[in-house]
Amino acid sequence: MAAQTRLIYEFDEFQLEPDERKLMRQGQLIPLHGKAFEMLLVLIRNRGKLLTKDELFALVWPDQIVEESNLTVNISAIRRALGERANNPHYITTISGRGYRFTGDVRQFYAEDALTIERESFARVTVEHEETESGTTLASFATQIATALRRATSHPLLLSATALVVLTIAGVGLWTKLHRVAAAPLPWSNITIRRFAVNGGVPYRVAISPDGKSIAYVQRVNSKFSLWLGQVETNSSALLEDRGEGQVLYNAITFSRDGQTIYVTETNVADGTTKLVRMPALGGAQTQVASNVNSVATFSPDGRQLAFLRRQAHSASIIIIDSDGKDEHVLATRTEPQRFVGNGLSWSPDGKYIAIGTSASDDKSHELRLISIEGGNERTLGDHQWGCIKNVVWHDNGVLLIVASSEVARRSEIWFTPYPAGEPRRITNDLNQYYGLAMSASATGALAVLSAQMDTEIWIAPNGDPARARIAFQGAPSLYEAVDGLTWTADGHLLFSGYVADAQNIWEAAADGSNRKQLTSNTADRVDWQMTTSADNRYIVFGSNRSGSFEIWRANRDGSNLKQLTSGGRNSQPSISPDSKWIVFTSERDGGPALWRIPIEGGQPTKLTHYSSWQPQVSPDGKHIAYVGSSDSMPFHLGILSFDGGEPEKLFPLTQKPQTNLAKHIRWTPDGKAILYKGPGLSMWRQRLDHDKPEALKGFDDTNVFQFSWSFDGKNLAYTRGSSIQEVLLLQDR
Repeated sequence: MAAQTRLIYEFDEFQLEPDERKLMRQGQLIPLHGKAFEMLLVLIRNRGKLLTKDELFALVWPDQIVEESNLTVNISAIRRALGERANNPHYITTISGRGYRFTGDVRQFYAEDALTIERESFARVTVEHEETESGTTLASFATQIATALRRATSHPLLLSATALVVLTIAGVGLWTKLHRVAAAPLPWSNITIRRFAVNGGVPYRVAISPDGKSIAYVQRVNSKFSLWLGQVETNSSALLEDRGEGQVLYNAITFSRDGQTIYVTETNVADGTTKLVRMPALGGAQTQVASNVNSVATFSPDGRQLAFLRRQAHSASIIIIDSDGKDEHVLATRTEPQRFVGNGLSWSPDGKYIAIGTSASDDKSHELRLISIEGGNERTLGDHQWGCIKNVVWHDNGVLLIVASSEVARRSEIWFTPYPAGEPRRITNDLNQYYGLAMSASATGALAVLSAQMDTEIWIAPNGDPARARIAFQGAPSLYEAVDGLTWTADGHLLFSGYVADAQNIWEAAADGSNRKQLTSNTADRVDWQMTTSADNRYIVFGSNRSGSFEIWRANRDGSNLKQLTSGGRNSQPSISPDSKWIVFTSERDGGPALWRIPIEGGQPTKLTHYSSWQPQVSPDGKHIAYVGSSDSMPFHLGILSFDGGEPEKLFPLTQKPQTNLAKHIRWTPDGKAILYKGPGLSMWRQRLDHDKPEALKGFDDTNVFQFSWSFDGKNLAYTRGSSIQEVLLLQDR
């Protein structure tokens, strides 16, 4: 075979091969896929030159409109692959506000790879031979044996030896066949994973067609959501629907049984209403099928009926309707605290049951339940106590239930459960997070899911000005540091959440990121998060499920002397009064969320609100509480009430443009005159108490903020920013 040459870029211990799309380090393959690989190649080819954001967009995403966060997401992936951090770069330098420059020393050369090609070809043939069907293999043996016998008949001395060889081969063949049957691999023990590249945005929802040839997915580009149809074989996509910025949120997608129609659950941003619509799979006009739909839709085996969840204030029901929206009826209803949980329910292939996650009787875990189509009777499938069931998909072969379950807050894995009986087994075990909101299976056995890896950083902005912000701490990939909790202490240190193995704990660091140490420790599947500290620097107050259900806990400033302050479960989101005497928190003990108050030294809690309210934050002067709430007159709003409770004094709507559905992680400004809150997407907002409408905070429009907290002296705003690489994955059991 004639020798071929391939281009190689080499820098330090790394080699990058453009034609093979490989990044190697000392002979070991380093995972770097999609646009991250292309961006690294562009930077290396332009080494030493500053590439602006616009230039990178033009070179990596030509003729595409893509979200600006793609740059930071992919740069983060490159840094992770090269083993460097943004605050200590060795290869890629960030020029603030302008772009990036590759500064490593690069050697470019060509190598002959004839030997490599031969070796790869031989290995591939060997694998294919081992996987050949038994009939083909035996035919090959028979041909070889016949040839040997013909030769042996002319040599009597060889005849007996040949016969012995034949018998030996036959015996070995029979033993191998029986051994292979006995050692057949367990279902989903040998998985192939294929990545599907979406069309320039961040994927948020995905569904696969029954024949496994197409996927429908939702992607976000600069806070604008659109619906696409992708072809698996060619990895190409076509736009199905683009409703404009901030108008519609796509919550779930389902293909009809024949694959000709797509059913989509949508939320109207203006009024918060939801509906199920259908459209041709190749695009076309929408038709409304049902209203008030709060889950994915699942079809009966014959495709004539579908089921979905409809949630009310304190209950949820499984609704069954015809596929055209007629003859609606309720199959089953659960009332708080016994709930239907997750985003998915699935109709069994035999048409007899609907599988769904439910809260267990102790409200500390979830169960996998089967609801009978005839009569709505329930029974539990297996005795496994799930941490948090997010989605359920029934495999069309009638054998497996595929369950996306999170045993802890941030660690979502995919499991399978044998039906009608058997022990569940996890089929994924990596650093990715698998989103339960998006998972579906084809009739061919392929499973479409969304996965993500997250990098986080803690930044500090003097006076809240992001233009003057500096990085204080850079987290490790997939440890979710400071994603679920970030706060200042009165002595100027930072406390943040972070994982150790499968447990989330509270950590401390100086304001410059130094002297990092762990303050609390947990067993597997337990989390400490949502921490806050008292102004007298005595206590840390936080939410935790370390007792089996989520409660409010208190610890000394150094993490010692832990004490549980609440009981009954479903208590969260603590906020301490500035006099360090009271804790205001969210509780769902009476069904819907409401605000409660308890002394920081312990005692009986007092209910402050009798309407849907959560995320309390006590004002700097201790006289008021800000919260997020919902009511019939104003579906989602930011409210202000007296510290003693009662009806709200001020309401600010959260369902009008340019916002979407609700605020997240609210905080008072140090002067007590406004509320800062994190909106959906990449938005940060300030609602002044003397203004009717909020204003967008400049400098945060290209930053994904997870947590933020003001220092006690009001001089610094600490915030967690991060990038999440989200991918559509297609899993297949081999």
